Parts: sequence; structure tokens; C-alpha cells
Amino acid sequence: MSHPQIEELSSSDSDPSIDDPTEFAPNEILRPSKIPSKPSPRQPNIDHLQPQFPQRTNDPEKHKHYQCLYPLYFDASRTRAQGRRVGKNQAVMNPLARTIVDAVATLGLTTVYEPGKIHPKDWGNPGRVRILLKDPQTGRSTMGSKIKNKHHLYIQVSEYLQKHPTTADTPLRYRVAGMPVPDKPIPPPAVPR
Repeated sequence: MSHPQIEELSSSDSDPSIDDPTEFAPNEILRPSKIPSKPSPRQPNIDHLQPQFPQRTNDPEKHKHYQCLYPLYFDASRTRAQGRRVGKNQAVMNPLARTIVDAVATLGLTTVYEPGKIHPKDWGNPGRVRILLKDPQTGRSTMGSKIKNKHHLYIQVSEYLQKHPTTADTPLRYRVAGMPVPDKPIPPPAVPR
């Protein structure tokens, strides 16, 4: 068993020499980093990967009068209290926001697709579709005679979703900017037993 011992050390034994900060010029201490001035290589144009219809925008003020549609409104696994807006017989399993965009596009309405937005009750299925139903200046309907009201729009979209159900390959049809197109099918996630 060893016992602690006290040793006496002088300050000059092992400390490196400490420089006085007043010996340095301020421009030597804070100098700009050496960043190369040559321009970075041009980023590839990925606009052709994004769908041309609907619009994507970061200007919420321009689209604040648009009505929102979320996939939750058409999900058969949800109840009305959980956010479903159509009847059980009109709802579908696992609707995607991009499929809702396709449904609204067939109706010819002005649409904005917001893939990063989520409904507070359905954070696992991202995406929101904004639709211009009424002209903000006149207050008149922009839907024409095809769509009578918002609930009729829900019914039209649910009919499209029933004709085009979501499958395991449906998400692979939609390209995402910056993501490579998979050459092999993506394996399903592991599910605990």
C-alpha cells in the first residue's frame, strides 16, 4: 500500500515559456483565414428533377389564402376525431401528399405542394397541398362548376385516391432533388416480433 507524498516543484521545472500577449501585433492574432478565391464548381441544374406542376415556394404571404389538404384527411386508419375528413368508405390506406397533388392536378386547380409541412396529428406522413379555392380579391370561387365546395373537393380527391392506391413502389416514383434514383428496390424496414 503506497502513501501519498508531497513534493515541492519550482515553476521553472516543466512549464513552457509563456509569451506576453502585448508582444504580438493585433493584425497577427486576428487575420483572415486563407480561403481560396477561385469559384466553386457550378452546381448541377436539378430543376428538371422537380415536377413542373405544382409550384414550390418559400413565400407564405403569397399563399396564405389557399386552403390546405393533408394526407390525414383521407387516411382510412384514422377516425374522424383523429382528423379524417371523408367517410370511412371513401378513405384509403396510407395516402401520400404527392398523390393528392396528382389528384388536384387532374381537377385543374391552382396548387402549391409543400413536402416539408406536417399535420400536428400525423407527423409521420409529411406533406401538405395548398389549393386556391377562392380569389382573395373578389371572394369568388376559382373552381368553376366542377367543384361545388370544399367537401365536394374532398370527395373528388378521395375518388382519385381510390383509383390510384398507394403501394410499396409508389414513393419510388417521386424523385427528390439531390437524392439518387435507386437501382434496386428498397428493402422493407425490420419489424420487431
